[in-house]
Amino acid sequence: MPFCTLPGKPTKPALLNAYTILSRACESAQSFFDAFGKVRQARNAKGTPTDHEQDLLRAALIFAAAGLDSMVKQLVRDTLRTVLSREKGAKLQFADYVQTRLRRKDPIDLKYLAETLVSDKPFEHLSGELLRELTSSSLQSKDQLLSVAAYFAIPADEISAKPTELKEVFDVRNQIAHEMDIQFRQANRSRRSRTFDDMTRYTSIVLTAAVSFYVAVEKRLL
Repeated sequence: MPFCTLPGKPTKPALLNAYTILSRACESAQSFFDAFGKVRQARNAKGTPTDHEQDLLRAALIFAAAGLDSMVKQLVRDTLRTVLSREKGAKLQFADYVQTRLRRKDPIDLKYLAETLVSDKPFEHLSGELLRELTSSSLQSKDQLLSVAAYFAIPADEISAKPTELKEVFDVRNQIAHEMDIQFRQANRSRRSRTFDDMTRYTSIVLTAAVSFYVAVEKRLL
């Protein structure tokens, strides 16, 4: 099954790198599922996949989530300043960020304020701080993803019709990436069982969100 319906190739150079990442993420996820099918077919498998076969399913989700993370960060680097300069909602979100940033020290971060005032281009200076913050850590939760989307003035329902599904998927992603899917509370420390149907659904949710995020940013650059 195809996991991505990619939009057309971008006409704006600022989108090209993000589009390339999105395309590769879709291709990588698909390749793991194709490999899973070939392994199962080669041994004429039936029933529950082996743990080694499930690792192919786990890898598909990890690569899809990595692609989402990398693509969003690339969009932040390449396009966010443009969106901030033209979208009213993005400007308001940016203003809130600056206000919060100034208040990180009580009563006000005077050093940060001084650096901004003496900079040649205050907008570039302030937006640069925001870009660094948004790209400094991995997107490992629904809230982190939607927080970045807010700076583009992208509402949650434009990323996903069911944001609760994103939470479920990120929880699974983190269990795999940070715990190797091991159930530490069980005496035998077995790994969680992952079904083909569940993993295809999770992977599809991640890549659909990635495509939606990309398309939403593309609209704001027209």
